[in-house]
Amino acid sequence: MSSPVLAEPKVTVPRWSPSLLLNKHTVAMFNSVWHKRAPRSRDGEVQSISEFFHPLDAVAMWNRAYGGRGFVQYQFVVPDSAHEELRSIFLRLVKAQVPSFLTVLKRFGPGNSGFLSFPIAGWTLTVDIPTDVPDLMRLLDSMDQQVAAAGGRVYLAKDSRMPAQMLPQMYPRLDAWLQLRNQMDPRGVFASDLGRRLHLANAPRD
Repeated sequence: MSSPVLAEPKVTVPRWSPSLLLNKHTVAMFNSVWHKRAPRSRDGEVQSISEFFHPLDAVAMWNRAYGGRGFVQYQFVVPDSAHEELRSIFLRLVKAQVPSFLTVLKRFGPGNSGFLSFPIAGWTLTVDIPTDVPDLMRLLDSMDQQVAAAGGRVYLAKDSRMPAQMLPQMYPRLDAWLQLRNQMDPRGVFASDLGRRLHLANAPRD
């Protein structure tokens, strides 16, 4: 029998998880153990969709591990040719001693024709960052500029803080999307917090 697409969680993070459970020391220990347990080579292994794409689903209420401080998930993509920029951004996070319990690096194939589609052919990096990292917002704003200058973009579906002025630099087909929005929703009926922050939502009309 094949494994289900959505696997049942194996463990649950308790409600009383302390706010400092995840810090640069515990994250470093976890990453070291995780690295050492990985085989040097893996051939012919069959994994379920859930195991391969959603390993964190094995831990129920995993967000509690961050405590009351919460976290920011920052994901961006840069073209294949910008691999040195990717390395530079990663080293900036290391230098700032940013603890990331979950760090994912993937390579995308060609993107699609969607006006605000995120993927492009290149590398995408995702990091979970506790919100109490000193000068975090300033660091992320600077990383936004570096990503945009490299021809990349931030993933809007996970964004909660990017300045609106960065959007046209990252999404060159924004004008076409805004034109379609004006045609489909001239009265500004559809809106969201993200849309208002990034000026994607039409101003409502009486």
